[in-house]
Amino acid sequence: MRNEQERVVLVSGAGGNLGAKAIEALLATEWCSRVIGFYWPELPPDLPAHPRLQAVLADLTRADGSWRQHMQGVDCVLHFAAVNPYPDASWQDATASFDITVNLGLCAAANGVSRVIFGSSNHVMGGYKDGDLAAALSPGGLRDDLPPAPGTHWHDGQRLVDSTIYATSKLMGERFLASLAAGSDGRMSTISLRIGWILPGENDPNHITATGSHGSGTTAHAHAGPDDARNQRWFRGMWLSNADFRQLILAAISAGADRWPQASIVVNGVSANEGMDWSLARGAESIGYHPQDDLFARIMPAG
Repeated sequence: MRNEQERVVLVSGAGGNLGAKAIEALLATEWCSRVIGFYWPELPPDLPAHPRLQAVLADLTRADGSWRQHMQGVDCVLHFAAVNPYPDASWQDATASFDITVNLGLCAAANGVSRVIFGSSNHVMGGYKDGDLAAALSPGGLRDDLPPAPGTHWHDGQRLVDSTIYATSKLMGERFLASLAAGSDGRMSTISLRIGWILPGENDPNHITATGSHGSGTTAHAHAGPDDARNQRWFRGMWLSNADFRQLILAAISAGADRWPQASIVVNGVSANEGMDWSLARGAESIGYHPQDDLFARIMPAG
């Protein structure tokens, strides 16, 4: 990358929850000289007017789109865009989202971008929530180098949800970018962030329910079901605070790759929640990610 004071970052999915929060974090730094925010045609972004921010309408499903010209001079790509960013995505949605990852990745490589950061998902490891995989876990045992188990299963209060399709698209995105980095002869490194549970806005952890939805009121009251305790523990255990998300993003951009075992790594993107399954070791060692927040210090008792 160029001098830290001249860094240019492109953020896809600028109109979404994660993209908007990432842009806010970047604009608060002194070293990010310019931010380019790609937003989806059907989702106009609510982005701040800022001299360092350029918002670009971009249909990333089109490999030959005019958006390609904006990749010139970019040092880092933060990729959050998806056709359907929710875990109930259809195969049509998920394959189109994977196409976006391929289009962005290839364009970044062609333009000499040195770091691509992919907003992957906790759902890539969703199979560890239940059954034998869950029984074998100890606190902090869910490492990013364990075999993937795409798809979380839970009841959202109205129906059974299976995120396998959505998770598969994310896993394939991780593997595609790893392959791209491996073949770049050291010109590109990639980081896939398995983002946990980060709600829009203030991201109050008291609103995390056993249904996987944003609860109402001071303390969330979830659908009553036989697996509620396990589901809520799973969702709460992967909470990612706004402050820790900012730290995660900035650390992923600035970390050197010279001591990584390979040109692409996976990092669990969760806060330091007491007793959670997720391991923070790789993030600490590889990019210096040391989350400070703990959901269980903020949860209010029910009643």
